[in-house]
Amino acid sequence: MRRVEVLHCTLPLLLLAASLGRIPFSLGFSAGGSATMVGSASRGMRIAARRGLASPFLPRQSRSIIFGHSMVGYAPRLPPMSRSLSDDLGRRRWTPWPNPKTSMKAGDSTQVETSQLLRAGTEAAEDSSLEDYQKYQGEIFCNRALNMKRIRAVGFDMDYTLAQYIPETFEILAHRGAMQKLVNHMDYPAEILDLPDYDPTVYQRGLMIDKHRGNVIKMDRHMYVKVAFHGTQPMPKEERVKVYGQMKQKDFSSGAYANIDTLFSLPDAFMFSQLVTFVDKNLDKYPQLRNKPYEQIYKDVRRSVDLCHRDGVIKDRVSEDPGKYIESEPGIVDLLKRLKLSGRKVFLLTNSLWDYTNTVMNHICGNSRKEDLTLDWLDLFDVVIVGACKPAFLEDPNLALFRVHPEDGRLSNMDNALFDPPSKSLAEGKVFQGGNWNHLHYLMQDVVSSGEQIMYVGDHMFSDVIRGKRSLGWRTALVVPELAAEVDVSLREAVSALVSVY
Repeated sequence: MRRVEVLHCTLPLLLLAASLGRIPFSLGFSAGGSATMVGSASRGMRIAARRGLASPFLPRQSRSIIFGHSMVGYAPRLPPMSRSLSDDLGRRRWTPWPNPKTSMKAGDSTQVETSQLLRAGTEAAEDSSLEDYQKYQGEIFCNRALNMKRIRAVGFDMDYTLAQYIPETFEILAHRGAMQKLVNHMDYPAEILDLPDYDPTVYQRGLMIDKHRGNVIKMDRHMYVKVAFHGTQPMPKEERVKVYGQMKQKDFSSGAYANIDTLFSLPDAFMFSQLVTFVDKNLDKYPQLRNKPYEQIYKDVRRSVDLCHRDGVIKDRVSEDPGKYIESEPGIVDLLKRLKLSGRKVFLLTNSLWDYTNTVMNHICGNSRKEDLTLDWLDLFDVVIVGACKPAFLEDPNLALFRVHPEDGRLSNMDNALFDPPSKSLAEGKVFQGGNWNHLHYLMQDVVSSGEQIMYVGDHMFSDVIRGKRSLGWRTALVVPELAAEVDVSLREAVSALVSVY
């Protein structure tokens, strides 16, 4: 088998979705377009599973991963104890294996002595700072083996996938804008505008909102409520057990509960908690709040945040100065170019509309000023679909497709989208709006014959990953920035174990 060139991941953390995984891997493409995944075991995912994805006491981490260089080489399959040590300490990540005895072709079962790797790790640790080996450096974690030779098209979401937003600046726009709308349009007192600004370290994805009781709760894998806050105040254990101790899994699936499962929903949870506490304390001072039960507060929060996303309060500000709200990830462009060079189709599938998508993708490509905007970034993709309305895009075969004219943003009908030859449709332009999965598959039918030949990368567990996998058979990858901190914990423990041995 030919050697492969490893392609580095520039996203915060990728998790190939199926069941919870434990194996970080390097994704490589050979000159012929085939690929393999090799890697080493890590306890990072097990830690995450044991602790739960989210905690109100752990700040959300969003890491920028160094990208842009490649290597030729293979990571050997190692005994369980030494896998992470060899990758974390024995060799600096993303450098070739210098010892031929530790190099192997994909599929080989050569074993490397643990003691040899431990000695190599100790020597490496003596030559450089241990801190270099205790931080997440861009590994991808996979749940099962995936033969990349079968993947003929790779797609990406944009928001919180290709474009990583800065929570300290981006999410505060939603918080401030929604608070203002609550005052202006939903009969809340102006005093709520004096509440503290959004704090991105308070909540993480994986929590649930109890809309009926005004609580934010955290459950473990057995659906036992381990932590609960009423508004912004922690609930005593006795009260928490009394309320949730006898509840079953099906109880939490009712409409009385809302999942905090997207990064966009974090400001919702923060605002809901603030308003619950504010209403509890000010019922006598503001009589109109007596008409605001907790469920109504949640509805008002959701409505106000949605309005901010639709009326330009958020996206207009981002368009004015993208660099203030979106992290710089220059390696994204290199990643997309390498995928195209491998012979695969590359597509963008996002719920954002054309104007905003054009601004964000230009920023990713280094053009942040309005006067510098171009359409050159379209060369990175074979198909671009905006306003996709996921998850409906992945489920409803009756949604209509429209052509977007990039020069002025006009839309035109594509009544014959599934009848005209794809070459004809794409010759007139590659940017579309709406539609459904049938249109996407049809436009790529020259290389894609079934859903299992498509890999899609997104940040939403349900809309991007589960729906695509279950409904269409897509291979999926999930961006999980929160787990970067958990991986760091695992690496620090590995370093401590190595140092203790010697």
